[in-house]
Amino acid sequence: MTAPFDAAAAAYDDGFTRTRLAQTLRGRVWARLDAVLAPGQPVLELGCGTGEDARHLAQRGVPVTATDQSPAMLQVAAAKNTGLPVTTALLDLHTLAPPPAVLAAAPYAAVFSNFGALNALADYGPLAAWLAPLVRPGGRLVFVIMGRWCAWEIAWHLLRGQPRTAFRRLRRGGAVARVGDALMTVHYPTTSHLRQALAPSFRLDRVWPLGLLLPPSYLEPLTRRRWFPWRVLAGLDRRWPWPLWADHTVYEWVRR
Repeated sequence: MTAPFDAAAAAYDDGFTRTRLAQTLRGRVWARLDAVLAPGQPVLELGCGTGEDARHLAQRGVPVTATDQSPAMLQVAAAKNTGLPVTTALLDLHTLAPPPAVLAAAPYAAVFSNFGALNALADYGPLAAWLAPLVRPGGRLVFVIMGRWCAWEIAWHLLRGQPRTAFRRLRRGGAVARVGDALMTVHYPTTSHLRQALAPSFRLDRVWPLGLLLPPSYLEPLTRRRWFPWRVLAGLDRRWPWPLWADHTVYEWVRR
């Protein structure tokens, strides 16, 4: 079966990765990863996409097992990371059938997932149970997840008379999103749900917003307008630790 993101793989870097918005937000995540990971510490990445994050870590000497459910994305990621300590492996987060490459590199110092790859999940309990034996004691989870409340999204769509879209993240059962010609359900968990789901093995250590004052990626063209106060909002966004009404929220757990 073709994964939803297969058709988007070829154009993903031009449409998102190389934009100023993505580079700014990704840079903040990288700074945090650099602070908690040392060279030589193995990392498992969930939903690696085209391998941009894996390349950053690998260039710092951090070996990465980069997984995704899209063969096309993995193909781009493998080509991008040629010669670097990056191993790519196909992994469906719904079935969690561990490929040999994932087990071979365990236990991991950290498990990382960026830009909402985990929003495909309705329940994080099975993921937590699957990860527990793969992460060393004291190891970290760093998950960048789209939250239920996004101030930019709500304001933007309310101003355009689109209340259903403005509050789509609150729908029971998730919201349907189109990826190319495919449809997928996106779920928006609360912090309390995530804390409870991962509590048996992981302690929630830190929570911070990513993209509170900067718009979601689908509004990235706005940031290229002359009138958009990019420098001001980007600067404030780095310093604004609360509230969690950003497009994404960064959750950090420690393995008990």
